[in-house]
This record gives sequence, C-alpha cells and structure tokens, in this order.
Amino acid sequence: MMNPGQDHLKELLRQFLEAPAAEAAYRDIQAGERLLEAHPAPAPESRVILAIKAQMAGAARRQQRIVRLVRGALATAAAVIVLALIGLPDPGARNSSALSYASLIPTAIWESDDIAADDLDIVYFSAEIRHLEAQMRALDAGEEQVGGAVPDEFENELMAIEIEFWKG
Repeated sequence: MMNPGQDHLKELLRQFLEAPAAEAAYRDIQAGERLLEAHPAPAPESRVILAIKAQMAGAARRQQRIVRLVRGALATAAAVIVLALIGLPDPGARNSSALSYASLIPTAIWESDDIAADDLDIVYFSAEIRHLEAQMRALDAGEEQVGGAVPDEFENELMAIEIEFWKG
C-alpha cells in the first residue's frame, strides 16, 4: 500500500500539470528519493554540531540583549512624553475663559429674583403643565372625559410639552 504522503504528492502534481507530465514528475521525484536513500550523507561530527549550537545561542543572546535595550529606550521615551504632556498647560484653556456662561441668559433674567416668572417660555410651559396635571387629576378622580379627550392624549401632550421645555 502506498504512503498517504505519496498520494497527496500525486494529487498536487495533477493540479499543476497535465496527467502525463504529472506522472513523469512523480517518477522523477521517486527516482531522486531512491538515489538519496542509496547514498546517505555522512553525519556531521559532534564538535561541529556543538559549534553550530554555540553560535546560534550566542546570536540569540545578542538579539535578546538588543530587544531589551530597545524596549527600555522606548519605555523611557514614552514616560518622558507622558510626563511632558501632563506637565504642560492646556493651550485650549486660555481660549475657553473668553466664554462667559452668564451671557447665555439675558441680564434682566440673570439679575432677577424670580427667573421662572421673568422667562415667558418657562411661564407658558409651566401653565400648560399645571393645566394638564389638573386634567389628569380630574380623570383619576373618576370623571370619564374632560373636554372630550382621553387619558392617553393628555399623557402624550404632557410628554410633548416637557420635551419641548427641555429643548429650550
């Protein structure tokens, strides 16, 4: 029975070559393997293997030393940059001081003792909310309908007024 690796090799060759060329390539590969099996290469001496292993270990140590140095330098540079960014004043802080939050509300309302009474929008929405609350209480008290409206309509209208109030 054939080796499964050999079957895979035949299948791979058939994917890249036509059937006769794939068979010829497979026979050439088999002949090369038989030739290598008939004339094996001599094993290297143990001291040559040890020398190669020593060279590889030295190269690995040098590479690790370089990686540690680069990592240390990068960590130090990152720490210096972070400390510099933390220590520097914010350039946008000087520009934001020009905005006066008190200028968002008119001076007459700002200096008033009763802001709710001086702002017409607040007065209107507060009156609407009180009116709807009174209608809701009347409905809860047992009246069927107040002014021909149903409770869901009052709730929807109340929510719409509250949303409009907070939008400004």
